[in-house]
Amino acid sequence: MNISITTATTQEMPIIQNMARFYAYDISKSCGFYELFDWSFPENGLYEGPDVSKYWEPNCYPFLIRVDDELAGFALINKVGSISDIDWNMGEFFIVGKFQGKGVGKQVAFELFSKFPGQWEVMQMPPNLPAIKFWKKIVAQYSSNQFTETTVTFQNPEPHEGIVLRFKAP
Repeated sequence: MNISITTATTQEMPIIQNMARFYAYDISKSCGFYELFDWSFPENGLYEGPDVSKYWEPNCYPFLIRVDDELAGFALINKVGSISDIDWNMGEFFIVGKFQGKGVGKQVAFELFSKFPGQWEVMQMPPNLPAIKFWKKIVAQYSSNQFTETTVTFQNPEPHEGIVLRFKAP
C-alpha cells in the first residue's frame, strides 16, 4: 500500500466536510448514547459532521490521506490543548472503514507526529472505546511508552470528561 498525506487546500475543504459525515457515523457506534452530543440519526438520512472549516485558520493543519491514490481519510491538527504547554493536538482523525485495521492509521499518525515535533495531546471521549484502544496503542508505540494518560474535565460545550494522552515527538 502506498500511503500519502497531503496538506488539504481550501478547495478540498468540502471533501473533508463530506467525509466528516462518515466520521460522525463511526463515532456514533460508540458514542451514540453519550449525552454531551446529539447523535440522533437525522430525518434526511445524512449525518452532519463537525464543522471542519476552523482547520483552515492560522495554526491549524488539515491533511487528506490517500492509499494507492484512493481517498482514505483525513487528519486535522491544531494547537488547542487542554493545557497551555501543548504544541500540537490531534483535533480530528478519520480513516475510512475499508482501510481501518490495515496499519494506515498507525503510519499516518507516526508521520504526522514526526512532522510536528514538540509536546502532543490526543483526546478521546470516554465512551469511544475503539478510539481509546487505537490511540493508546499508537502513542505507546510511537513514544516507547513515554506518555501520560489523564482524565480532564472540559468546560465546553458543557462540562464533560475526556481522556488525554500526552507525549513528546522528537
